[in-house]
Amino acid sequence: MAKIEYVFWKDKIGGETERQVTEAFSYGFTVGPHGEWEMVIAKEDKEVRKDELVNIKINEIEVPPKSIILPCPILRHALGIVASLAAVGKPTAVEERRVFDEVIFHPLSDGKVNKGELLCVMNIFYATIERRLVRGAAEKWLRERYRY
Repeated sequence: MAKIEYVFWKDKIGGETERQVTEAFSYGFTVGPHGEWEMVIAKEDKEVRKDELVNIKINEIEVPPKSIILPCPILRHALGIVASLAAVGKPTAVEERRVFDEVIFHPLSDGKVNKGELLCVMNIFYATIERRLVRGAAEKWLRERYRY
């Protein structure tokens, strides 16, 4: 178990940041045979310049509980790549439903991204948390309750 400080955007991407100190466990996961593809579509027009990261509003993408997301590397916008889906507010656990409405876009050339254009496709994979997490959580619970 490690004590970490998580820094996140409080109000908007690139806006005010907030910090949350918590304890985290290193754990593994198993990805199941079932997954989904989700299209990431621009919800606004945005001028982009080569190598200047920019946030772009997208149609909402819902990520189901107990799933991980990875961009599909072979299907992307001609002007650049989606570096990350983004959200503001306190971090949400993988075990919970998450909703994203913005991306961090890395332009590879100058141009304009238009509303309705496909930015990339996200792979959504359902995952099962491995037992190491449960063991770590149980150890923490025991330590907290049996302090002398």
